[in-house]
Amino acid sequence: MAAKQAKENKKNAYKGSYYTYGNVAYELQPDYAPYYEDDKKQQEAKEAIRQAAAERRENRVHAAHVCMVMLLIFAGCIAFMGATVIVKNQEVQIREKKDELATLKSQNAILEAELAEQVDLEYIKQEAINRLGMAEPQPYQIVYIDVPKDSYTIQYAADEVVEEEPSFIASILNLFKKD
Repeated sequence: MAAKQAKENKKNAYKGSYYTYGNVAYELQPDYAPYYEDDKKQQEAKEAIRQAAAERRENRVHAAHVCMVMLLIFAGCIAFMGATVIVKNQEVQIREKKDELATLKSQNAILEAELAEQVDLEYIKQEAINRLGMAEPQPYQIVYIDVPKDSYTIQYAADEVVEEEPSFIASILNLFKKD
């Protein structure tokens, strides 16, 4: 019986192993890949896809941000150019008005000089008598009046100048004007 048991033990010893033919050692790596390695590769692939999508999303957000900043800068440049044009137009108008004022002042000075020459009282008296047919008043036609010292004049609101409300752009430009 011992012989029979030894023979069975010998059989059982080689039951789980394979016979290697030749003088080359057998492969340590099994022919099949364990399931956890396949899952690991799939997870790595999914993670790579997820990271690529996140990177694309970040790039799109960054591009949109850059576009918005460029639009804001462009709008600011347009607003600045518009304000500059308005200021230059107002400067031209002011220069024209100053030229017009200078011309009017010189005309006024000329007219004043002419009037000063014509304010000769004797000349005025002769013109009134000869050309207009006027005469000096008779003593009964002269009426003297006494004006009290506390006399005053009342000015009513109808003489007020109505001032226009400046536009929004004009009010902004008034902030930048030098006084």
